[in-house]
This record gives sequence, structure tokens and C-alpha cells, in this order.
Amino acid sequence: MAGRAFMQLSAVLAFLASFLVLLVDIEAAVTVSVGPAQTVLKENTVVLQCTYSVTPAAQVDIITWSFTSSTESREVVTMLANTQSVFGTYENRASITEQASLRIENVGENDEGTYRCTVKVLSQGSADTKSVDLTVLVAASAPTIVSTVNSAARAGDDLTLTCRSDGGKPLPTLTWFNGTQPMDAGVGEPTTNEAARQVIRDLSLSPVTRFDDQANFVCKADQGYPDQLDVQTAEQVLDVQYPPVASISSNPNSSVKETNTLTLTCVVQSNPDPSQIRWLKVSGDSADVLQTGLTTTYVIPKINRSQNGTYRCEASNGVIPRDRESDGQATVNIDVYYAPKISSSFVQPFEVNFGSSLPAVTCEAEGNPTPNLQWVQVGSGRTFNNPLSFATMTYAEDGTFTCVAAALDFPKDTVNVTVNVIGRPDIIGDSPAAREFMEGKTAQIVCEIQAKPRPSRVEWFLLDSSDNRAIITTGGPYRILQENLPKGMKSILQINSMKPEHSGRYVCKATNTYGEDEQYFDVTLQAEDVVTTARGLYTDNGSDTTLVIIIVVVVLLLLLLLVGIGLMLAHKRGLLPCKGEPETGKGGRDENVTNEFSIEMADKDKSPTAPLPSRVESSQYIPTPLVAASYEARLSGASFGEPRSPVGQDKPDGKKGGYRDEDGLNNAELDLSSRKPASRRPIVDPKDTMDMDYPTLRQQTTSPYV
Repeated sequence: MAGRAFMQLSAVLAFLASFLVLLVDIEAAVTVSVGPAQTVLKENTVVLQCTYSVTPAAQVDIITWSFTSSTESREVVTMLANTQSVFGTYENRASITEQASLRIENVGENDEGTYRCTVKVLSQGSADTKSVDLTVLVAASAPTIVSTVNSAARAGDDLTLTCRSDGGKPLPTLTWFNGTQPMDAGVGEPTTNEAARQVIRDLSLSPVTRFDDQANFVCKADQGYPDQLDVQTAEQVLDVQYPPVASISSNPNSSVKETNTLTLTCVVQSNPDPSQIRWLKVSGDSADVLQTGLTTTYVIPKINRSQNGTYRCEASNGVIPRDRESDGQATVNIDVYYAPKISSSFVQPFEVNFGSSLPAVTCEAEGNPTPNLQWVQVGSGRTFNNPLSFATMTYAEDGTFTCVAAALDFPKDTVNVTVNVIGRPDIIGDSPAAREFMEGKTAQIVCEIQAKPRPSRVEWFLLDSSDNRAIITTGGPYRILQENLPKGMKSILQINSMKPEHSGRYVCKATNTYGEDEQYFDVTLQAEDVVTTARGLYTDNGSDTTLVIIIVVVVLLLLLLLVGIGLMLAHKRGLLPCKGEPETGKGGRDENVTNEFSIEMADKDKSPTAPLPSRVESSQYIPTPLVAASYEARLSGASFGEPRSPVGQDKPDGKKGGYRDEDGLNNAELDLSSRKPASRRPIVDPKDTMDMDYPTLRQQTTSPYV
């Protein structure tokens, strides 16, 4: 019975032991972690990260790294009890470091693939494995550029540049640049050969132009790993031959003044340089050779107007031009400026009858640029357009006219033409002409006559009411004066001591061999008023003395008025001492001295009087001029109306203190006939101020009158 029980207990213990072992297997574990995929340049060193953790803590027994690619699998390295075993091609290159990481030196292209890190704990019967990829980079060789043209290209040719890169892993991307600017036009699609590790990309220039000469075309190869592989470049500077392209510059410019020096420069662009430069002067379809050689400049000292025209330079370098732009020729038109010169000649003088027209007189001149022509009348300065013509000639157009030719800053050229206007007299002014004169003054009626020849006879007439003419001669109140003028004469009828009977219509008549002209003058006396009299001071031989006297008197009166106003203002402001006021050392009033006068305030009850204080401030006391005026009024027995309430007497409410009624000073009466000089005492007795309220006292003492 006991044996059977022992056997059962042993079975239970065995079951518990097996359960505990199973429980330990479930909880025991090892966890492996690896780093990111790695890229490494061929022949460099790489570390593939691998770490682990064991739960519960236990000794790791085995660490193994293995390799797998699309073509093979192999063991790399195994570490058992801290002893590493390296296999195959990894010998002397691979090792386990940093816990479980794999270090591979001198990496080759065959090392590219997937690596597996495995960690085992035998005591727990647990293991874990993780994988990490390795990519091996191979630097490409420097790109090369190949041209379809072995030597220099010629403008107009088609040219292809080929960029090639070999040996790169991965294959690079090829990009074309013109200098620093990326190019799209003419760039072909890349051609790749993975097996040969080769990539090609073309640049087509169709056609090549002179602007491509010395252009720097760059091919860049980029494998996409800037941190490990540099971007490589290849450059090609083009040598493009093209015929000369010429232009001309002129100094000072293409428009030059005569006698100046002109320098022409042929500016040439070509590849190769010009072998010959010719200068020619073109005239229509022909040209005269002026200079041949390699000199780019042509100098004309002291150029003259005959050298005006078209100049051409021709450059050649052996490259046959394919278009007109590159024919190596350039032209310039030279415009030689020279001073104006009048070429017209005139038969002089021009004689024209008064009132008729002047045929066009045309002035012509040579010059470059074309001169500006203008006519100027000598003396008057009046200007007229060219040609010179007048529809109706008057004596104002008689005289000398100058044709002026002007251009730029050249000296002007001139020629004079004389125009003689002959004919009947022409009296200047409207007819009838009104004239007014003052009675008793000398009157002069002026008749100005233009005529050529001068009038042989000038007559004056006075018309009666029937328009009958009475000739006037020198004598009595009349006197006839004459004065010759450049284009005629002036006749003056002078009337001494103008009287009413001298009023009327006068006629001035001038006659010469070509005819006659006359003018009416209506003569009247001026009205007798102030304005007309003042006007007479300026006209009709009146004297200016009276006007001067009036002006002087008016100025003196204004000065006196200004002085009076100034004195009044000074008095009002207390700038001058007044009668009865003592003066201070500063010309002002003593603020502590009262006026020596007092006002006797009389009313029906014969109230006592109070002294008048001197003015301390203009707002507190009666102005001194008013006191003086009041004093004089009192002496003359004048009364200012109803008596006012005296200063200092009791108020109706029984209180003491100074006050006044609404009428102020106008209700006061001055009485100083029987008074001695008043004692100086304040308007308000100091002992009475206790009975007054302060605002009332302030109002009284700030009033302009007491």
C-alpha cells in the first residue's frame, strides 16, 4: 500500500517538474534589433548594426552572421563562447563588434546583398534573427565629351556634342549646361547600358552661330549619393569660325561741323581676326577706295562740305559669309554742317505806292542744316516770315528790312533790302479826334503826318455851324508850329488863353504831289469840377506846383494825426505823467501815493466826502485824465447829474464800507471850492473791512471807477 502511494507521488512530482520546464521555456526569450540598410563605397569599410536583449538575463551562447543574394548564400562569421570563426572571402575582413554588429573592411561588389544576424541562448532554448541590406557603390569614371567636328566648327554647320560616363554603379544622370544655365533645347534622351555600366547623352547645335564661339558647354554626371560620390563634370569650349561682322563708330558723331576733324572706326568681330580692312567712299553704285590695310580707323582732318556722304568699311578673314549680316561690311552717312550763306541778290530799292501791295520778296540761303530765314525791320524790330510781302503798304512799312539766315550756333548771315513807300499824306489818328482843354490855359492840337515826299502845304481850318471853313493863320490867339519827322512832319496849332469861343471843329489838311489827307479835331472846354481840375494839373500845360502843395499838406496832416493818436495811447496806458500826479523815478506812478484831489460826493443828506486814491492798477482806480476833467468841470460849475452814494458812508443795510450805485461817476457831482487838499486815506476804512464780505470788497476795488 505504501509503495503504491510512493509511486503515485513520484508521478505527480514528475508532472510538476515537466510543467515547470515548460513554463520556463514559455517565458524565456532573446530579441534581436538591426540598424537601417547601409550603402558603402567600394573598397571602404561598413558596420552593420545588430543588438539583442535576453529575458530573463542569461548568457548568449552563439552569434551568427550569414549572407544571402540573388545568386548565393554563405556563412560570414560565427562567434561561440567569445571565439569568432570567419568563413570564405570574409576572412581577414569581417568581425563581430559592438555586441553583435558586423564589421566588413575593403568591401567589394560581391558583398552586396542581405545579411542576417542570429543570436541563440542554449540554456533557454531561445533564438532570434533579423536581416539588413547592404548596397555597394562604385564611382563612375569622369565623363567625356566628344564632338562630331574634330577641329573648329564654322558658323552655319550642324554640331553634336556627346557626353559619356562609364563604370558607375548606379549609373549617373547626365545633364547639359551652357555655362551655368541648364539646357533643354537640343538635348537628347540618355542611352544606357547596364551591363557595360555606360550612359550617353547628346547635345545638338543646329546650326552653330557666331554667338556659340567661345561658349562653354558643361556635362554633369550625378550618381545620386552626394555624401559619398561627388558630381563629376566635363567641359567643352567651342571654337566657331565666322566671317567678320562690322559696324562703324564716328567721333565726334556722324554730324560734324566743317573744319573739324572726323575719326571713323571700323569695329569688327570675327574668328579668325581680319586679314584686311578697306575704307571706301560710296557714290551711287560706285565707290572710291580711300584706305587699305589692317588699320581700323580712318581720319579726315578739317573736313569740308565736299566730303559729305556715305563711307564704308570692308573686313575679310577668309571665312565665306553665308548671310548678309556676316558680309563684313558697314556704312555710315556723314553729314557735314556749315554756316548759312544768303545766295539771293535784290534790285534795290523797292519803290511801292502808299496803299498798294508789296510783291513777295524771297530770301534764299545755303547751309547745313537748312537755315532758318526771317525778316526784321530795322528800327522797329518787327519780324516777318519769309518771303516778305504786304497786302497794303503804309508808311510804317517804309524803311530797311534785314533778311537773317541762322542755323545752330553758326554766325548769322544777313542782307538788307530798302523799301520806299511814296504817296499822298497820311494823318495818324482817328477822325474826328476829341480834345478837351481848360479855360485860360494854352491848348495845342497836334497833327502828325506821314508822307513821302513831305507835305508841301499844311493848312488849318475852323468850321462854322454850316461847315464853312475859315482858314487859320498865325496871329491873335493862334500860332502854327511845324516839326519835321523821319517819315513826314508834325503840325501844331497852338491856342493861347483858351476861351469858350475857341471851341469847335478844327481841320488839319496836308497836301503833297501825290494827293492830300485831312483830319477833324473837336475841341471843347473841360467841365468845372474837382476831378477835371485835378486832371488839368497833368495836361494842357498846367503847372504841377498845386499838386505838390496838396500832397505836402496831406502828408503833414497825417503825421500830426499819428502823433496825436500816439500821445492819447501813451496817456491812456499811463506812460506819461498827468496833472496832479506825482512822478516816480521810473517815469510811472507811485503805487503807495494817493491823488491829492478828492471828490466831494453831495447828495440831499450832504453825506461826508471821501478822498480819491491814486491808481495802483488800471482796474482799481479812476484814471487820472478823468479826475482832471472832473475837477475842471467842478470849477466851472458843471454838474454830472444825480449825486452818487459817497464812498465810505453807511450802506442802506447799515454796514460800513465803500460802494457806488449803478450810474457810477455820471451820478457824481464834484465840489472842491471850499475844500483843502484831502488827506490821503483809503477808500475803505481798514476797521470797516470786518463788516464786509470779501467778494463784495473785491468787486468794488477792481471796478474802473470808485
